[in-house]
Amino acid sequence: MKKLSQLTWIYISIGGFVLFAVFFFFTIKTGRRIELDISVYFFLIIIIGLIASGFLAGAMKSVSRYENSGSNGKLYLAGPVVIFCIVMYFGYQYRPLEKKGPLSLAVRLTGSQSSYKIPENASVNVVIDLFQQTKILNSEGIAFFTGISDQYKGRKIDLFLNVSGYHPENAQIYKLSDSSDHTNLIIQLQRDVEITTLQGRLYSSHDKTGIPDAVVRFVGTSYIANTDSLGNFSAKLPVKPGSEIRIIAFKGNKEVYNSLRTVYQDDFLTLTQVE
Repeated sequence: MKKLSQLTWIYISIGGFVLFAVFFFFTIKTGRRIELDISVYFFLIIIIGLIASGFLAGAMKSVSRYENSGSNGKLYLAGPVVIFCIVMYFGYQYRPLEKKGPLSLAVRLTGSQSSYKIPENASVNVVIDLFQQTKILNSEGIAFFTGISDQYKGRKIDLFLNVSGYHPENAQIYKLSDSSDHTNLIIQLQRDVEITTLQGRLYSSHDKTGIPDAVVRFVGTSYIANTDSLGNFSAKLPVKPGSEIRIIAFKGNKEVYNSLRTVYQDDFLTLTQVE
């Protein structure tokens, strides 16, 4: 194989050598301000080291020598290898430092029902160790938190939601990302179910005595109440106070009551048997 001439080495290597000088000078001057991924930086340093070695050893016919004696023998390096090692050493010494800045967090609230609408003035309170902020949801249902110390990476997030009529669908433990400066959280909300508590008595219209062991059904709900020995019953219905609901009572297989009633909180209903 024909060897490259000294002039050819100059033409091939001079561009790389100039690039190395400019890049190295820029790295030293900018220091921490340089925004370059560390893996990309060392890849460039390797390429520049090879170019510089080729230029000095091939074009300039320069020879470097390094010799060191140890307990297990001698280490002897000469030529382009030493040049390459020198470039790598200074490249490592002046490598860009990892940029550290404050962390950020985005909390998005969304409903599991298609009818979900973002309540007005809904807010999210975040507590992470000594950090605490409260933010109002924007028009997209997102609350943004900034200025979180980078020391809190991977830490637990305590969330307090102020969303009228809704609560989190599932209880979960939330944490800041331990690998990224930004964390996204999506929380599913479920509409609060209003409960109407009431009591009542089912009795016979004939002798005004209570009807025991009867079954009282509330149409539109899965709730069933049973009367005691005096005909009394109690119920907790998943309906809003003031709602109208059909109540049907059975004694065995016989229907003894069937009527629409308006129920209120802590109401007492008197159900008269149908003759």
